[in-house]
Amino acid sequence: MPRFYVNLPLEQASEISLPEDVVRHISVLRLRLTDTISLFNGDGYDYVAEFSEFERRKISVKIIAANLVQNESKLNLTLLMSIIASDKFDWVVQKAVELGVTRLIPIYAQNTQRFKADKLSSRMEHWRKIILSSSEQSGRARLLELLEPLELASAVASSNAAAKFILSPHHAGQLSLHAHESVDLLVGAEGGFNQAEVELAHQAGFSSWQLGGRILRAETAALSGVSLLQAHFGDFA
Repeated sequence: MPRFYVNLPLEQASEISLPEDVVRHISVLRLRLTDTISLFNGDGYDYVAEFSEFERRKISVKIIAANLVQNESKLNLTLLMSIIASDKFDWVVQKAVELGVTRLIPIYAQNTQRFKADKLSSRMEHWRKIILSSSEQSGRARLLELLEPLELASAVASSNAAAKFILSPHHAGQLSLHAHESVDLLVGAEGGFNQAEVELAHQAGFSSWQLGGRILRAETAALSGVSLLQAHFGDFA
């Protein structure tokens, strides 16, 4: 069943007009009046809907069922991801949604690019669109929370998770296997963190975690770390 995100209140038996972007998508998919679709707005439910009006530029639907979606991980996982090349960061955002990350905080560190205000606004909007698209595909009914970029010092100082890990290929450390309900995972850009940044994270309660003996790209390290955390503490077990 085709599934679409709408930024609208949804409830069973209500009738709504679909936004223009959804109407265009429906046209591309060549759906018909007799088809049924699924809508979600991030409240944790999928809403089954039937078409009640089906014109080229205007489509309305009636919601016939509301189904609670229970596919969120039990692990409250925050990915603090240093900003890397645009296409690679886009990929991390997309896969973070698929892998069940709760929130994503872009990080400014020594080896990251920085955005001016106008550029940041467009990048945030771009990342939100990726989150919506990936949520539609993966079946998540709650949206990954995207925060605006933080300086590394501010990010680690504000971290209050039960467990905190910093991925650093040059600082040995192992994953604690004690059960955790919330985890913050801090990942560097290409080239990793410098010694001062690692020490700053340590002072804020982050433990170093080394993934094997090879040097991983930033995006590989991030998603490998997320997957291992979900396997140990989340819903990959």
